[in-house]
Amino acid sequence: MNVAGRKIDGRTMEAKRFRSIGLELAEQLGRNPTPSERLLLMNAATLAMLCEQATADLLEGKSVDQENYRRNVTLLGANLIKLGLAKKSRDVSKRDSAGMDDFGAALIEANARTG
Repeated sequence: MNVAGRKIDGRTMEAKRFRSIGLELAEQLGRNPTPSERLLLMNAATLAMLCEQATADLLEGKSVDQENYRRNVTLLGANLIKLGLAKKSRDVSKRDSAGMDDFGAALIEANARTG
């Protein structure tokens, strides 16, 4: 495996996980990725691995740089949205979207009266 002009040992656990994430995302894309999509897939796989490592550290009781973790999660989400693999979330508290979900609208209305 070559990354940034360097030959990477593809037998390491990290390289195998990177390749697995990249292949899963490419499969989810559902078509042969363009060169720019391949770059986004590579970055998404990298960010996913960073998020997984932080999660593993947290679960093992190690300290985690929370700001860096949040930044990586946000960037990963943005990459997935650019690739069309995730949808951008919408603000469900907006008045014009209240009628779209009766249950959600009722909760928003009830919270507005009590708050």
